[in-house]
Amino acid sequence: MSSPAHLAIDLGASSGRAIVGVLAGSPLKLQLEEVHRFEHSPCPTPTGPVWNLTGIWQHILTGLRAGAAWCKENDAELQSVGVDTWGVDWTLLGASGELLALPHCYRDPANDAACERVLEELGGFEPLYERTGIQLMPLNTIFQLAARHAAEPRLFDAASRLVFLPDLFHYWLSGELSCERTIASTSSLLAVESGEWDTSLIEQLGLPSELFAPLIEPGTKLGTLRAEIAKETGTAANVQVVLPASHDTGSAIAAVPAVGDASWGYLSSGTWSLLGVERDTPVYSTAAREAPFTNERGAQRTIRLLKNIAGLWLIQELKRDLEKEGQQASFAHLVKEAEAAEPGRTIINPDRAEFAAPGDMRAKIRQFALETKQEVPETTGQYARCCLESLALCYGRTIGQLEGVLGESLDVLHIVGGGIQNTLLNRMAAEVVSKPVVTGPVEATAVGNLMVQAMGCGEVGNLSEVRQTVARSFDLETIEPTQTARWEPFRDRFVELVSA
Repeated sequence: MSSPAHLAIDLGASSGRAIVGVLAGSPLKLQLEEVHRFEHSPCPTPTGPVWNLTGIWQHILTGLRAGAAWCKENDAELQSVGVDTWGVDWTLLGASGELLALPHCYRDPANDAACERVLEELGGFEPLYERTGIQLMPLNTIFQLAARHAAEPRLFDAASRLVFLPDLFHYWLSGELSCERTIASTSSLLAVESGEWDTSLIEQLGLPSELFAPLIEPGTKLGTLRAEIAKETGTAANVQVVLPASHDTGSAIAAVPAVGDASWGYLSSGTWSLLGVERDTPVYSTAAREAPFTNERGAQRTIRLLKNIAGLWLIQELKRDLEKEGQQASFAHLVKEAEAAEPGRTIINPDRAEFAAPGDMRAKIRQFALETKQEVPETTGQYARCCLESLALCYGRTIGQLEGVLGESLDVLHIVGGGIQNTLLNRMAAEVVSKPVVTGPVEATAVGNLMVQAMGCGEVGNLSEVRQTVARSFDLETIEPTQTARWEPFRDRFVELVSA
């Protein structure tokens, strides 16, 4: 008898992958097979950076074709496919379903001015946070919409539906329109308590509320693949399109292998670091706003109370700078150089706006060091160690803020995602947060995507069973905190830098 299989199309903001997941055994275990991987990047245009949708779509079809072929060769029955992507980015469809414009990348500089304008119209950030519970970031959909509406209002006059990127790909796969709740929750347009569209806020922004469709839960069966897609990719006609937690962080957190009674936090480590806890109800107190923490939706109507931190973007940008100069700059090389560099020499605040913008990371670090009267990095290792130590210190401060907001202590920190391959950062994190750190799985987003599809197909019952399956399916490593005392002076300096 063939084992049931699912296909995760996992799209990050710089790369994508298609991963088959096969559930087999008693008790069930999940086995992964990567069948396609690719890189992509925003395309610069005169009106701002946009995503290469047709290029990404071709890779999705390639992944679907490869997944179907692998299943046939390995006696697995492909049951479903689902897509997750990074958050906040969107596009508009006409009444016929025609794409009206390419989606802009969230790093579009036009969002900054729109953010200021919207906050002025709403009376500041505090009333917006009280309504939505979402961290203030100019890249949020609410500010993107304001920027595009100001630049091209007739585009909205022609539109029938707003879709986030995974919603668009699910539509192209199945022919069925949807708006999945976890991806919509990144928009700063949902009411914090109900998790539904805040229609009065939408209308206050001058946007037609009919663009925003009713929200659908992760695990929903949307329909089968369109006949032409099944034929083009060699896929069975009965393969379902099942919504995962379509926001990649939502999928990653669904895959956190937390079992037992310990109080746990999570860190989804990648281009962004997303650090937080899972709760049943939102937390949007003054302390949560000032931290700041965001309330995004998760699988089975959970709340992802978290903070967005710059993440390994810092190292990725450093790598790009060095490669442009023809220098050796693999991630392994940068970590090796960082390991040998002097601890605590230069510390930055990763959440400063300039570090989120692309280009010339070393110049930004040098400028920050000069402004804060620190030693300026001189070697590749010093730059790399600065980035990694600053991230670890940011994790430590964020954990402290989180425990203060919740009024409770966390027992363990789970780190998931591709960033766990940076073992130096994992060790630094354990030492700074002074808690055991459990790392794994690496492909957490794809794993969560696959397991929520399996939940939608009835193969696992709930989120608890998902996590038990993940915990027994992958090798996990526990890092106990050591040498925590040596971080005390660095912690104090980091708090001073952030406060300043």
